[in-house]
Amino acid sequence: MNSELLTVEDRFMIERGGLVVAPDFSLPGNDWKPSEETVAIQRPDGINLQAVAKFNLSPFNIPDPDVPVDPRWRVTICILDRAKEDVPVGSKLLVRQELAAQLQERKV
Repeated sequence: MNSELLTVEDRFMIERGGLVVAPDFSLPGNDWKPSEETVAIQRPDGINLQAVAKFNLSPFNIPDPDVPVDPRWRVTICILDRAKEDVPVGSKLLVRQELAAQLQERKV
């Protein structure tokens, strides 16, 4: 069973990388590992698609040394087999329930 992980607020293509969707997530405080998963995409126009997405731990270049770790290291999602036009803003991304629970968990 799939659970809604996010509603796409923005997306951009990375050459040889795929379609990165936002928002990103804090690194979960559990045994999370980067993975590649089949996900469901529900577009605002009612079309439903499947795609392969890579869930990565990504560094963000923030030069200010006083910025905490959380904004510096984020879980990002890159859709490997879809074009930008396939995933418009407002699309919902659905993933395995376990993955959604891990990524939506907040560190205290």
